[in-house]
This record gives sequence, C-alpha cells and structure tokens, in this order.
Amino acid sequence: MTYEPPGRYHVTLARDGVRILDGWWDDPDTADRKFAGLQAQHEEHADTRLRLTEWDSGQEWPLREWPGAARAKAG
Repeated sequence: MTYEPPGRYHVTLARDGVRILDGWWDDPDTADRKFAGLQAQHEEHADTRLRLTEWDSGQEWPLREWPGAARAKAG
C-alpha cells in the first residue's frame, strides 16, 4: 500500500527540535501563504525551523526552508 498524504504541499514548523505544526495543502499558493505567515509570526524566535516541501512520486522535495543556511549558522 502506497502512502497518500492529505495534500501535495507540506508545511512543518518546529521549535527546539519539536514539531508543533504539520499542515498539508493541495494548492501551492495556499501553502506558500501559510509558510510566509508562519515565518512572520515566528521570525523573532531563533529556535524555530520552518519547511515547505512538495510530495511527488512517493517523496517529499524541499521547496523552501527558514531560516536559510546563513541565518542558521549565525544563530
């Protein structure tokens, strides 16, 4: 049996390494708005990690991550 997620675009939010939000959307614009909104809400928290991926052919492909590598190293 093949896993079928509840949507194609997946947004995850973690703080201190603990996942606190896990959302799926079929529409890429909706997922992107959720990502941007969460980024704005949590930009003051250095311990927050946000990721947007696309589910395709049984795999998740990264589209956006926050913070980027430069901020992650500086934080």
